[in-house]
Amino acid sequence: MNPAAANPDAFLALLSHGLITDAQHDAVLAHPETAALPPIPGPAHALAWMCLKGLVTQEEIDAAVDRLEEASPPIATADDASYIAYDAEEFGELGDRGITHEAVNALFNDGLVDAETRDMALEETPLVGSVPAAPAATLAWMVLDGPLEREVFEATRAEVAAEPAFAMAADRARIVAEAQDEIAADEKAVGAWRATAQGKRRRSAWTSGLVTLAIAGGLGWYLFAPAGVPACDADATRKTLQGLMFRISIDARTQGLREVGIPSLSGLREIGYRKDERIRGCMATMTRGDDTKAIAYTVGPASADDDKMTVRGADPVIVEARFGNLDAKGKPLYNAEPIGRVAAEKAFRDGVTALQASSPAAAMLQRQLERQRARQRSTTGLVVTDADREREIADFEPTGPCRAHEDGVSRVCPLVVEYNDSLLATIGRAQSLPLTGEFTFVQDNDNWRMGDDFAKRFTRAVMEARLVGMGVADAAAAPE
Repeated sequence: MNPAAANPDAFLALLSHGLITDAQHDAVLAHPETAALPPIPGPAHALAWMCLKGLVTQEEIDAAVDRLEEASPPIATADDASYIAYDAEEFGELGDRGITHEAVNALFNDGLVDAETRDMALEETPLVGSVPAAPAATLAWMVLDGPLEREVFEATRAEVAAEPAFAMAADRARIVAEAQDEIAADEKAVGAWRATAQGKRRRSAWTSGLVTLAIAGGLGWYLFAPAGVPACDADATRKTLQGLMFRISIDARTQGLREVGIPSLSGLREIGYRKDERIRGCMATMTRGDDTKAIAYTVGPASADDDKMTVRGADPVIVEARFGNLDAKGKPLYNAEPIGRVAAEKAFRDGVTALQASSPAAAMLQRQLERQRARQRSTTGLVVTDADREREIADFEPTGPCRAHEDGVSRVCPLVVEYNDSLLATIGRAQSLPLTGEFTFVQDNDNWRMGDDFAKRFTRAVMEARLVGMGVADAAAAPE
């Protein structure tokens, strides 16, 4: 690893972030193994090492994070400290499996990974672990979750299988074979999980199918009301929604979802009214049997200069954020200043597009989702869905004022983003996920782009939303 890229004093960074005390910093400097440590990629690696050596406990780290997050006035680096603690805990879990720097370097020395892959893996693995280094487990992890492309691994397998016997050949062959066994076991487990998910999809068809259609559908359901925008609970609105429920239940059945039935709606209410756009944000409760689910919708013009009104499905979290934070004139309180809503949304969408372009697996899943939607449209077509809501990023809303980054130039903005998750769609889950979090925007000449930490923050937001969508109540506490 390039020492110049390593943090020159990762332990001091932990102290400056408030994650360890002066006494703990002194203890780590006095530890007999500290001087012999290799270059440390970052503070999370240092914190994981301190945990392993008993210099700080997980309870002490959690208490430090809570203290920083609850501080008044707010501490600018509290979020960074939280991410460091989160990553350190992940490193601890990897170390418990023997996935460590030693194992990564062993794979490189055996010629099973190249220098670039090694360096990327060192960034994502702990210095040491609680068990001996496990090269085979580390190689499998590299393929499943890390920086090694499956095609490269398969090429390495073929190379090892074809090479003549020599001193290192037996070890190389054993490591590759054990890694392949772990990969195959993981794929089998994923297959079983998908089968279970498909079963649950049939048993809970209305929550995965109807809710998705209710959110994405509704385009083309017009109400002629030139005198004004109908209320969320107006008779015309209610009848339109009931008709939509009927049609999407038929759509769901034609897609193979059994015993869907027609849900009933109650609790129709307004969250807020955007006077400048003449749009009401509304919520309701959808019920079928003993099951209930919150849904959201908007009522407003079919176009800016149209008197015809339309009901469109929406994500409840987006509606709460967009229509629940309006001033007395019905305008948004939060506009991602000084970036601006339009520029912030463009930067975010461009950032997601760049992430997908760099991930062949993500691009493949997105193509599968698009083909799935095309098949559904060709076989049903009862509900016309809004094309904008089928984009990967279906909606975008600031949820608070942007604050200055500690660098004094960038801006950190709290957002809620509606994300169409192609992975969940392929296993039959409702694909629309609300992602919440703070994201960094960097000014680049006259334009704005996402910060260098975007990939990590976006991926974490997606994982947490997936866990919540799959029924894990406390996503932050659940393992990825």
